[in-house]
Amino acid sequence: MNEQDEKILELYLKDARKKKIFLFAFTIIFIIGIIFYSLYAKYRDVSKEIDNTIQEETKTNIINENITNEETTPNIENTTVEENVENQNKEDKQTEEIKQEAKEEKEQQETIDKTKTQVKTSSSNNNEKNTKEKPKNKDFLFTDGYTMDNVTQVAQDYLKSYDFSGECVPIKDNEGVYLGMRVIFY
Repeated sequence: MNEQDEKILELYLKDARKKKIFLFAFTIIFIIGIIFYSLYAKYRDVSKEIDNTIQEETKTNIINENITNEETTPNIENTTVEENVENQNKEDKQTEEIKQEAKEEKEQQETIDKTKTQVKTSSSNNNEKNTKEKPKNKDFLFTDGYTMDNVTQVAQDYLKSYDFSGECVPIKDNEGVYLGMRVIFY
C-alpha cells in the first residue's frame, strides 16, 4: 500500500465512524421520544381516570344523601379527613354560614308557602290539596368562594333544606374544568 491508498483508507474509516455516531445518536433520540410519548399517554389516562372517579364519587354521595329519609337525616354525620386543621375550621365556619343561610331561605320559603296557602284557602273554600311551588335551581360556583372540599356538602344541604326531590350535578366548562355544583329540583 502506498501513501495515497493509506489516506483514502483513513478517510473511509473516519467517514464510517461518523455514520455510526450519527446512526447511534438518531437511535437514542428515537428511543427517548418513544419513552416520553408513552409517559404522556399514561399521564393523560390517569387524569381521565381521576375525573371519572371524582364524578362517580359525587354521584354516589348525592344518591346516598337523597335516599336517606327525614327521620335518619339528623343522625347522619359526614366526616372527612383533612390534612390542614386550619382549613377545616374555615370550611366549617363557611358551612355553618351556608347552613344558616339555607335555614333562613327555608323559613322564608315556608312563610311564602303559608301565605300562599292562606290566600288559596281564603279565595276558594274548596278542600283541594295545596301544592308547593318547586324551588329554584341554584348554582354553587367556585368564583363565589366555594372550594372543591365544601361545594358538594353545601349543595347537598341546600337540596335537603327543601322537601322536594332533586339532584346535585357538577358543572364543567367546555374544556372539562370544574366550575362548581348545580342543584336541580324535579
